[in-house]
Amino acid sequence: MENAMTRRDLLKAGAFMGMAAVGAGMVGCATQTNTAAAAEPFNDTSKAAAGVASASLAEATSDNVLDVQVTDPTISEIQGIVYKTVNNASTTTNLKLDLLLPSAGEGETLPLVVFVNGGGFTSSNPQGNIVHRMAFAKAGYAVASVQHRVVPTVKFPEPLLDVKAAVRWLKANAGTYKIDKSRVAAVGNSSGGYFATMLGVTGDIADFDKGDNGSEDSKVSAVIDLYGVSDLTLIGAGLSDELEQGHHSPATTEAMFVNGTAFGDNKGASVFDTPDTAAPASPFTYIDGTDPAFLILHGDKDTLVSPVASMELYKRLTDAGVEADRYVVAGASHGGPLFNQPQVIDIMVNFLDKHLKA
Repeated sequence: MENAMTRRDLLKAGAFMGMAAVGAGMVGCATQTNTAAAAEPFNDTSKAAAGVASASLAEATSDNVLDVQVTDPTISEIQGIVYKTVNNASTTTNLKLDLLLPSAGEGETLPLVVFVNGGGFTSSNPQGNIVHRMAFAKAGYAVASVQHRVVPTVKFPEPLLDVKAAVRWLKANAGTYKIDKSRVAAVGNSSGGYFATMLGVTGDIADFDKGDNGSEDSKVSAVIDLYGVSDLTLIGAGLSDELEQGHHSPATTEAMFVNGTAFGDNKGASVFDTPDTAAPASPFTYIDGTDPAFLILHGDKDTLVSPVASMELYKRLTDAGVEADRYVVAGASHGGPLFNQPQVIDIMVNFLDKHLKA
């Protein structure tokens, strides 16, 4: 019995033989592959065209033809245009804007969208929100995306003065870029929505129009506010206690925006502790019945800027007799892909068309 193979031994032997067969097959495959690789490459120079084609030009231009209609303009981009230079004791800052320019016909001028990208008052990147900017350009608008100074380097009103200086520069140079300076809208998201709103409500406030191109004004004819900051004391309004109370800190960006950074003799303060600095920075201070039309959009899931902030702005505008529309984007947080969808973009473009092209 010692020489008899058990069932387990038979299974092991069968597995070994199977592996050996596979190995032999692989060797065979390798041999075949090597044989194929060694074949002479195809090389028949007699098949070169030598200037003779079997197809005629008529055939080549009539087969499987696409009849394309021009519906979208050609869009060119100019980046890094310096619109303002700020000199101080130790540094020189060149503030820039980027331009998207759709093609325009002979003698045609373009309505202008001044776009301010958000950044929590601490950053300003004119290259953001390309989806919205391109959509406006495709709809026939020149689009200027504007850089401004930020905290903690500066505080209110300097960033607003920058944005208004950009509007004046664009109007002063309107002829160069085929812009119609009488048809200008302001658009912004988050903190950029704040600056767009402030452009809308301070067009007649001379103290905010300081600097170059003083013969031009910074007035706009329409405003689109995307989930923007309004009154600085309402950013956390109605949110959880933790989020709402967090905005009572002197370390928030809105506090630094109006009160500066706590350093040295400046102890810092929240916007709730300093109404004398918070109130002049509130758009509510300047709303009256002469303000341009507003379109406001806000996500119902936003916890960075409370929807209460834009709702209060909407109420203050309509109470003053200003034309305003407001939409709540279901499921949207602070920005995000829902704001980039055609349904939302169409609302914005239709609003601009109504107020700048009608």
